[in-house]
Amino acid sequence: MASSISIIIATSGRVEKVGRLLDGLSRLNGSAGIDHEVIVANNAADEGRARAVEDLVGKHGARGGMRCRQIREPVPGKCRAQNKAIRAATGSILAFLDDDLEVAPDWLAATTGFFAAHPHDIMQGSVLMYPRDRENADLQKGLKRYRTVDFIDYGYPSGTDIKTLTGGNIAVKREVFDQVGLFDERLGPGGHGISEDVEFAKRVLQAGRRIGYEPKAAVYNELDPSRLTEEFFRLRHEQQGRSRLAYKRSSILTIVPNLLRSIWTFGWFSLIGNERRKYRAKGRYYHYRAMLLEKFKSFEAFK
Repeated sequence: MASSISIIIATSGRVEKVGRLLDGLSRLNGSAGIDHEVIVANNAADEGRARAVEDLVGKHGARGGMRCRQIREPVPGKCRAQNKAIRAATGSILAFLDDDLEVAPDWLAATTGFFAAHPHDIMQGSVLMYPRDRENADLQKGLKRYRTVDFIDYGYPSGTDIKTLTGGNIAVKREVFDQVGLFDERLGPGGHGISEDVEFAKRVLQAGRRIGYEPKAAVYNELDPSRLTEEFFRLRHEQQGRSRLAYKRSSILTIVPNLLRSIWTFGWFSLIGNERRKYRAKGRYYHYRAMLLEKFKSFEAFK
């Protein structure tokens, strides 16, 4: 029996980007022969934006050719919105797309084809760069330094096992959520801001489930210059540190040595002029410093 698929898009109210994504989903190759629905998890904090998202989804649903509906989650949190959509979804496969992506024409066929061809429980699709961004020397220089925008282009063939997830383009068998639970609502945008996909992958693998890569299930992500700055680099790594502390419960006895090691390695690689490893060490410094500050906050709370 062919699988049905629910495509879940959580949005904080980015109406234009959601509209672009829905337009792309409505034009996918072979979609008429695939049982699918689109659910927009409307997590806009502003009621005006929330209504605009609702109107947009309604217009797409009224066009026919694509089942499209929204669910409203007014409490901020991407994972909270996704979890509400999971409960409302009807598909045996649940796909998750970030609202700022564009889908390749064969994305849906490749996603359903992956599960038909391979025994994996979760699919990681590719996240590609637009050619115009790849050819922009300034953007490429910033990306090489900061590495704060996630692109997935492993070069592996379809069905290759992998050990982590980048949540902007994944698909999950419903039974996996039944076994390991939903996304951790402490994490992700609206929570600690990041790492909900990494934490979920950890639970999935511990449960004996398999994650596979499908390069043909491709989406495109814009290389946003605002994410290629020192400030965003710092904030990103601080978010990683706080998120990791939330789900790993690291001891201060491991945090402090790692923090000191990051300071030493940052100094060393600065001295020898290795910029890539210097910034890697700098990111770790922000990461472990944020963890340590969170530990101090928890100590203060017990006073």
